[in-house]
Amino acid sequence: MLRDWQNRCIQHATDTYSQQTGYLMLACPGAGKTIAAAHIAKSLIDNNKVDYVVCFSPSRIVCQSIEHTFEHVLHRKFNGRLGALGMSRTYHSLINTTELISDLSNSRVLVIFDEIHHCAGDGDSASNVWGMQLLATIQNLATYTLSLTGTPWRTDTLPIPFAKYTDPDGNILCDFSYDIVEAIKDNVCRMPQITAIDLEHVVVKKNHQLQTYDNLQHLLEEGEVSYQAIIKHPEVIKHLLSQSIEQLDSLRCSSLNAGGLIVASSYLHALQIQSILSGHFNKESTLVSCRLDDSPELIEYFKNNQSEWIISIAMISEGTDIPRLQVCCNLTDVTTELYFRQILGRILRVTQTQSHFAYMFMLAEPKLVEYAKRLDEAVPGTYTYQKSAHLLDSMDNSTQKSLPKKSSFSNENKTSTQFDYESGDINNHQLRGKNKIDDLVLSSFKSQILSSYLIYAQ
Repeated sequence: MLRDWQNRCIQHATDTYSQQTGYLMLACPGAGKTIAAAHIAKSLIDNNKVDYVVCFSPSRIVCQSIEHTFEHVLHRKFNGRLGALGMSRTYHSLINTTELISDLSNSRVLVIFDEIHHCAGDGDSASNVWGMQLLATIQNLATYTLSLTGTPWRTDTLPIPFAKYTDPDGNILCDFSYDIVEAIKDNVCRMPQITAIDLEHVVVKKNHQLQTYDNLQHLLEEGEVSYQAIIKHPEVIKHLLSQSIEQLDSLRCSSLNAGGLIVASSYLHALQIQSILSGHFNKESTLVSCRLDDSPELIEYFKNNQSEWIISIAMISEGTDIPRLQVCCNLTDVTTELYFRQILGRILRVTQTQSHFAYMFMLAEPKLVEYAKRLDEAVPGTYTYQKSAHLLDSMDNSTQKSLPKKSSFSNENKTSTQFDYESGDINNHQLRGKNKIDDLVLSSFKSQILSSYLIYAQ
C-alpha cells in the first residue's frame, strides 16, 4: 500500500510529464523514494509513454535494491536481459555509454537517477567524467528523466544535473518535495534523537607542559589535536559504544530485531572498533567495507537476521535499505552535512515492530553540532545537558604495537579479529596531533542531547 505522499507525487509526476521531460523529486531519507519512482515508471509504461526503464545509482548494493523493488512493482524482470523491462546500473558504468546512447536513440526510455547529487554538473576532475558525459548525452536522448534526491546539495558546491536553482540565492527548485518534518508528522520516518557527547576535561601534555581544555571545540581549535585522532582514542570509542549499546539493548527488550550501525573512518579504525566491541563489551558484529568482496552479501544477511551490530566504512550511507537499524554510533571523520544527513537517514525508516524513535550518538564536533541544531530547527525539540557517570582513565600513547594482519569470518558471516583494544595502537602517531604530544588525558564526558519532538498545534 502506497503512502499518501507517494500517491500525490506519482500523480503530480504523471501530469507534469505532459508539459516537460524532466522531473526532480526531493524526499527525505527513509521516506520511500525508490517505491515512488517504480510506480511513476509503471504509470508511464501503462500509459504507453515509454518502453524501457534505466536506473542509475551510487553503488552496487543500491543497484541490487532498486532491481528488486522495480521487479516487484512492474512484475517483470529488471536485470537488463532479454525480456526484461529495464536495468539498474551504477553511475560509474556511464564511463562506457556507447550501447546506452544507441538504445536511447532508438527507444522510448525513462532514465532514473537515484541520489542525483552524485553527478557533478561541471568540473574537470576525473571523478566528474561520467557526470559530464551524462549531461552531454542522456539528457537530450532520454524520452523522460526522473531525478531523486534526499539531500539536495553537494559537498563541493557543484550544481546538480537536471536541477534548477533560484536566483540569486541559489536554492534548488524541485518539482516535488517531501521533507523530514512532514515525514515525521505522517509517521513515515522515525523521530531523531541526537546525543552530542563532549569532552568535559582534557589534559594535553606537550613538551613536558600540561594544558587543560574544557570541551572538544577548544581542544580542536587550540590543542593541536586532530578530530581524526580523537575518534581513534580507545576511551572515546568505548564511551560512545557504551551509550549506543545501552540504547540498543533497551530497544531490543521490546523489539528483538532492532539493529545498530557503527560508522568508522577507515578499515583499520573499523577493526579497532570491532575489537573493542568484542573484547570490552562482548558484542559480535558484522564488518563491511569496499575491501571485502562479499560485503553486499554480508549487508543482505545482516538485513534479514536479528544480529545486533554492523560496522561500516562508507558502505551503508544513502540508499542502503536496512529498516531495522534504529541506533547509530557516528565515529566517522567525515564532517559534511551531506554525509551527516545520509547516515542519519539509515535509522529513520519506520517499521511496524519498532518504536518511532531513532538514536544517533556522536562527538560534539562543532560542525556536527551545527548540523544537528539545524535539524532541530526544522523538527522542533529541546536541549538537555547531563554529565556521564562513566569517567575516563588516563591514556599513555607511547607504546606502539603491531596491527592485526587479517580479519577472519565465522560460519555465521560475522567478522572477528584479535586486537589489543586497550593499547590504542592503531595509528597511534595521529593521537599526537599536528605537533608532538606526549599524553592525551581524558577525564570525563558530558552529553548534549538533542531530542527532536514535533510540536503540534492544539
